[in-house]
Amino acid sequence: MVWAAPVLAVLAGALPAQGPAVELLLRNGTAVVVHDLRGAPDQGLEGQANGQRIRFAAGDVVVLAGVAARAVDLPSAWLSNDEVVRGALAGGDSGGDRLQVVSPVLGRIDLPVERLAAFARAGEAFPLALRLPDGVGEALFQRAAVGFDLVAGTLHQFGEQGVKFQPDGAAAPRWFGLSEFVALRIADPAPRSTPAPVDLVTRAADRLGVVVRRFEADVVKCERDGIEFDVRLTDVACLSFAGTAKFASDLRPSAVTERGYDGDPVHPWRRDAACVGTPMVAAGRTHGKGFGVQAESRLSFVVPEGASHFRTLVALDDSSAELGVAADVDVRLLVGDGVKFEQKGLGAGVVRDTGLVAVRAGDVVTLEAGFGKGRDVGDRVDWLSPMFLFAGGRRP
Repeated sequence: MVWAAPVLAVLAGALPAQGPAVELLLRNGTAVVVHDLRGAPDQGLEGQANGQRIRFAAGDVVVLAGVAARAVDLPSAWLSNDEVVRGALAGGDSGGDRLQVVSPVLGRIDLPVERLAAFARAGEAFPLALRLPDGVGEALFQRAAVGFDLVAGTLHQFGEQGVKFQPDGAAAPRWFGLSEFVALRIADPAPRSTPAPVDLVTRAADRLGVVVRRFEADVVKCERDGIEFDVRLTDVACLSFAGTAKFASDLRPSAVTERGYDGDPVHPWRRDAACVGTPMVAAGRTHGKGFGVQAESRLSFVVPEGASHFRTLVALDDSSAELGVAADVDVRLLVGDGVKFEQKGLGAGVVRDTGLVAVRAGDVVTLEAGFGKGRDVGDRVDWLSPMFLFAGGRRP
């Protein structure tokens, strides 16, 4: 098929650069860095690039990669559908249905307790790794001399002072301050009632499903659960638009193979995060969708019905450079047994783009990261925004 260029028009007249620069990944397999992004995603956007204003048709922008995301050292609320908000605990309602946090980026925000999977105090990077035993629906995890003590019981409500919780066997609930527990875990949180069309990652490593209404000057106007709010573009790490693409990280791999240089993998693969659990940041830009792996790894996916092309970016995660080692990996993209993209000796600070690779439903796409020169120390590979694109431009 023929892919139409997303730039519908170049407006006359050169203009000075304005606002923060963001990188747009477009449906036709190209990328462009723009300033002063304006418009509505469902009607079309326009931005300034190379001194001129250019227009993008509705659905042409698949990913907006902005600033580098870094998790702030604040308490965190983890919801179903992989959402997380980091901020100071501000309280909750008396019925125990909601909690309220104050985020550095999102401001004061109410979150539904029915969708809560975990609430952790500052410093706990990934509380979902704290597993609940079978038959335990709610529990507090407290630090012990070795590991954690688990206190099973019932959550009553949130407040500024912490969590009102009734341990099993206790006559009444009591307040537990944030210094008294590491994390609250809740089994089987309710999913979102409807999928969100856009995945937002902020510079503070919040992740929320939102509707993006408009870009105005340096502000993104969003909506979540019927509530409108603004996010400064300088606070946006990534926006991933699901309407025109199916991100591979939303699929279950058909096969996974991993090994470390000396045996077991140092860091097993992660979905929508670097292999060490941090946001995927490469060359200073964040991608919210993708896979973090450490060489050596192979992830395979069956091409969904209606998909005509596959595309991904690949790079060493910026955290690799912080180790002070010269990481070096070989990466390949295969369709079936055929190599469609290969980069040997991928080093830090370099982002490679496979471009559009033709696929058909039922094909198997494999993302392969192999040992390059030396050992596997620092070989932290990010497959950035891997996506299946569809004939006609929209997901079926």
